[in-house]
Amino acid sequence: MPTHKGTQTIETSRLILRRAVRDDAEPMFRNWASDSEVTKYLTWPTYEKVETAHQILDLWVGEYEKPNYYQWMIVLKELGEPIGSISVVRQNDRVEEAEIGYCIGSHWWHKGIMTEALNAVIEYLFIEVGINRVAARHDPNNPHSGGVMRKCGMKYEGTHRACDRNNQGICDAAQYAILRSEWKRPRHFAEGIVYTDDTELVQEVYQRYDEDSRLNKSQAARVEFLTTIRYIEKYLTPGAKILDVGAGAGEYSFYFARKGFHVSALELADANIAAFRAKMTDDDPIDLVQGNAMDLSQYENNSFDVVLLFGPLYHLHEEGDKLRCIEEAKRVCKPDGKIFFAFISNDMVILTMQQCQEDYLMNGDYNKETFRLDDFPFVFHTPDHCRELLGKAGIQICHEVASDGASELLQDLVNGLDEASYQQYLRYHFYICEKPEFLGMSNHLLYVGESR
Repeated sequence: MPTHKGTQTIETSRLILRRAVRDDAEPMFRNWASDSEVTKYLTWPTYEKVETAHQILDLWVGEYEKPNYYQWMIVLKELGEPIGSISVVRQNDRVEEAEIGYCIGSHWWHKGIMTEALNAVIEYLFIEVGINRVAARHDPNNPHSGGVMRKCGMKYEGTHRACDRNNQGICDAAQYAILRSEWKRPRHFAEGIVYTDDTELVQEVYQRYDEDSRLNKSQAARVEFLTTIRYIEKYLTPGAKILDVGAGAGEYSFYFARKGFHVSALELADANIAAFRAKMTDDDPIDLVQGNAMDLSQYENNSFDVVLLFGPLYHLHEEGDKLRCIEEAKRVCKPDGKIFFAFISNDMVILTMQQCQEDYLMNGDYNKETFRLDDFPFVFHTPDHCRELLGKAGIQICHEVASDGASELLQDLVNGLDEASYQQYLRYHFYICEKPEFLGMSNHLLYVGESR
């Protein structure tokens, strides 16, 4: 049975989860409870006046003496006041279950804050209280809430039809849960770094991963780059404008800028931005900005002949985020322009990982029945997944390319080739790289598309 400890203070990197106090009424009203966008899919109505917040807080404060009462305010450290709340809304000690509900002000949406809070509460309930099952549910019309649940390791268990009521009326409820036996603390990348969302993970990955040398460190590594520019150059005309989204350390940006094309580059990771800027000279007229691939609002509609997405789809875990990223690329691309998408191939990575870890086939992070890789720290796709995603996004596929083919698997052989043999290997690779039977056997996939 659970050992109830009540609402105890929990601290994370950005947040303090604490008991509510009566002085929270004004920020509660201002930051989320009076916002109809926040309450749209919730079960309680939008507050019309701050007095309602006072009344609710009086109820909460009065309940804190109960050891099985769990109601936290989500306080953003840098702000110093609550921006949302998270609580146990239902519990069943007989089966050691707790159901979580949460909300947060719209100003702080899509920043990983709720994921960070939910992860912390799940850990508290499992470790401190002894809960065996943590559940949550959401209206299917509010998919972002389900995204938070999935990012915290919760599994989708089905949708109960017309079983709930919220501010939109009678609604379905998508059910998620995670068991203590399958729970892991938020996963660590190298050296014990914890991430809470995709943006934070990208920053941590590129603090430890040398993107600057990835495409040029060897003959085998160079195959992906040479293949990719070969396809880009098919569609370039003099004076073409290129947007390099997820530009990394600038390998493609510098190449095309030095060919005389107009290049704008956007990159998220601090480490890559620093490496990019370190290589720039006065002769490199590249418009480099730091930003997120899901928000290209600084660029006008239909303003680029070619848009490159050679990084973002390595890191976006949620389909909604992927579609948002692609939609932004479509928006800024000219109607007759081309968009280039890069993916990491699920099926080949298993073999290349075996080269690095001799026990990977037996103990690697993949499903031993389906051979689906665990999406950490990168996101993996099969050719079918790529086609399905691009189809949903309204992209007409022009080319499907095994951009590095077997080069990484055969890296010792490829790196040992003399120049003439290497050039012949490249010609062979270009000959087979669009053959459907080779698509899965490549660490990276290149898709060239246009808006339908």
